[in-house]
Amino acid sequence: MVAALTVSGHAAIVSFSDDFTGDSLDPAWIEQGAGGSFQANSDVYQITNVNGSGGTRLQRFIDGENGDLSANVTVTLAEFSNPSTGADFKWKFFGPDGFTEIVLNSFGDMRMFHNDSDGGGGNIQPNTNIGLTGAGDVIELALLYNEGSDTLDVSYALNGGAVTSFYSGGGIDGPVGNLWTNFVQAEVFEFGAGDPVPTIQIQEWSMTAVPEPASSMLVLGCLGLLLRRRR
Repeated sequence: MVAALTVSGHAAIVSFSDDFTGDSLDPAWIEQGAGGSFQANSDVYQITNVNGSGGTRLQRFIDGENGDLSANVTVTLAEFSNPSTGADFKWKFFGPDGFTEIVLNSFGDMRMFHNDSDGGGGNIQPNTNIGLTGAGDVIELALLYNEGSDTLDVSYALNGGAVTSFYSGGGIDGPVGNLWTNFVQAEVFEFGAGDPVPTIQIQEWSMTAVPEPASSMLVLGCLGLLLRRRR
């Protein structure tokens, strides 16, 4: 388990980084639904879901102000990349100005949805097939927000391959705003009566304030310690 990091300054997002190691789940996480479990032996948080039970979610509240940020998650699609599972994996962000989510379904199609505080909502990136290969695929998702330009950049890498741009631009009606300082969430939802049951494993999840130059060396030092630990 990696302790949360807080970076002060203009970028006031309260940062966290969790690699799900240790003997128990960080108490800052909130488990919702019946299909989530911390797997201490394999250093992952596992989510399964069955049709009719609602979604199973892992959630974390964020106490901070809006600012430039980088969010990343690495997920093993242990039993998912199969149309028969009939499921969605959702990476979701909620704030006072609305919410956004990246949704990957078991057919291999991924989309990005944005709902703003004025009632506008819809896909800002339509369903795009990303080429899942089968059970055990690993997907790395990254979201960058620039407060000055009020824009998002979202990318993904599949099975350690090249980083691929997925979306770059504003929100559904132009502005993006603050979509993350209420809480963040990962969810598995089974929309079909699928067999096998969809199962994903979260390996790492972080949300980091993009620092001002004065604090960049502190963050680089912290990242260096994390990298040395993982080696």
